[in-house]
Amino acid sequence: SGFFGACSVGRSYRMTAPMRTIALGPVLLMLIACGNGSHRSGSSGEACGPKTCAAGEVHLNESEFIVEVLDPATGTAGAAGEGELVLTNLGREGSPVIRYRTGDRVRVVDARCPCGRTFARLAGGILGRVDDMLVVRGMNVFPSVIEDVVRRFDCVDEFRLEVRRRAEMTDLRVVIEVDEPKWGAAVVAATLTQLRDQLRLACGIRIDAAAVPAGALPRFDLKAKRVVPID
Repeated sequence: SGFFGACSVGRSYRMTAPMRTIALGPVLLMLIACGNGSHRSGSSGEACGPKTCAAGEVHLNESEFIVEVLDPATGTAGAAGEGELVLTNLGREGSPVIRYRTGDRVRVVDARCPCGRTFARLAGGILGRVDDMLVVRGMNVFPSVIEDVVRRFDCVDEFRLEVRRRAEMTDLRVVIEVDEPKWGAAVVAATLTQLRDQLRLACGIRIDAAAVPAGALPRFDLKAKRVVPID
């Protein structure tokens, strides 16, 4: 239960309530806390990775790791907010980790969790990768945010992001694949209108959207490549 291998540094609140292990991609290895003291030599030991609490929040083990959030636009680091997750662990004498940039985009919240824990938490888990970020008309836009919006529409089978660079400006268009004979022209038109509105709310800028017939967009067996540069 809770996190193993906690030392006396960090916040004093003891994390003892049952928690569930979840997978969080590359950051998982950086959040390991060992229960047999082997963290001093750098071996993995009995790993206890990121956890969700009873409130469904993902907590960071701040008794083992110093957590920082790096603003990708300014390069400044803070203790909370949205940006790249940066981790430091000085307790691993064999292989200390100093300001390791995970490349994961997160939203760190340091207010007390509804479950009672005071350790910082990742709101929504891993939101995406910072190296996927696009700068569109001066705004940072993440494909993962756009995908979250697109997936809200049941009629969309596939999508892609078309990036057009003109001089110093970058434009973005979301192309969705919809089976119009199945759903009807009215549903397609309404979906495009709602999609544009929700993209503006989620990304803070106007993003155009267009629809193509069923089967027009490629499928991917492995990692999807949905960001496409258009000359």
